[in-house]
Amino acid sequence: MTLSIVVDVMGADRPPRELVAGAVRAGERMPVHLILAGRRQDIELHLPPAAPVEVLHCDGVVAPDAHPVEAVRDRTSSIVRGLEAVAEGKAAAFLSPGNTGAVVTAALLVLGRLPGVLRPGLCAALPTLAGPAVLLIDAGATADPKPQHLAQFADMGCTYAREVLGIASPTLGLLNIGAEPGKGDKLVRAAYEFLAARDNFVGNVEPHTVLTARPADVLITGGFAGNLFLKAVEGGAEAVWLALRTAFSRSPRAKAGAWLARPSLREVARRLRYEGHNGAPLLGVNGLVMVAHGRSDASAIEAAVERTFLACQAGLVDRIKAAIPAVD
Repeated sequence: MTLSIVVDVMGADRPPRELVAGAVRAGERMPVHLILAGRRQDIELHLPPAAPVEVLHCDGVVAPDAHPVEAVRDRTSSIVRGLEAVAEGKAAAFLSPGNTGAVVTAALLVLGRLPGVLRPGLCAALPTLAGPAVLLIDAGATADPKPQHLAQFADMGCTYAREVLGIASPTLGLLNIGAEPGKGDKLVRAAYEFLAARDNFVGNVEPHTVLTARPADVLITGGFAGNLFLKAVEGGAEAVWLALRTAFSRSPRAKAGAWLARPSLREVARRLRYEGHNGAPLLGVNGLVMVAHGRSDASAIEAAVERTFLACQAGLVDRIKAAIPAVD
């Protein structure tokens, strides 16, 4: 049976033609039926002849800087209509590189939470130099969680790591300002107590060790700290690459050195590029919702569609439902 995936191609940093191109490429190499949500005229203009996609026309567009609550009041937007297609059983998943806050808010309104889930968590993959990507949950869905919410994030993150990414026994770490027990604010200290009894818990993890030492498979944090951490890492990586480009262009000798180092630099760039890990599932809602990077280009959207397809195949939502006991 071919899976149907709705891809929102409006409201991201890049124009629809870039997102359409990536989605079409993914549809050509995977057994998926793609439904592109957005303004028909902005989509069909960039579709190749006989492209294997369907267009879901949506008049509304949610701007990247729109307030989430105000944004979801537009029932004609590509975010709301795409999520409604999942709720109505017309699609197996929804993928959007648009306004993350609007996607989270609309998903809760349209799909609701799974039984027993207290708060949803956005599970982002962070590429590292020490092996596979590290999963970070929450990356921005729940800004003010309680300790028990972080404990559920651990359950959901480990389920995703095991069932979709194939990590048989995922290890857990708690993002903190220090590795010693007792460090951190009230939330983190209380969450440590919730997690300490678990066999797969490695303890507190300092941010500077994540990319190089990869101390755990799944990192747990609140949405505010997680989103701040991701943006700091992204900004730091961009600063390093800018510094390298500047240094390598200062003189003929520097340019020659850059040419000699090019293979190694390309390998480092390949391992740290977010595009290959694009697509973060919003875990805990009653339907498969994936959030892509707002600056996704065609290659990044293609990778996000693939990750969405793998999550569909694994039955991620049902796996999460089984991992979280329902509350009467």
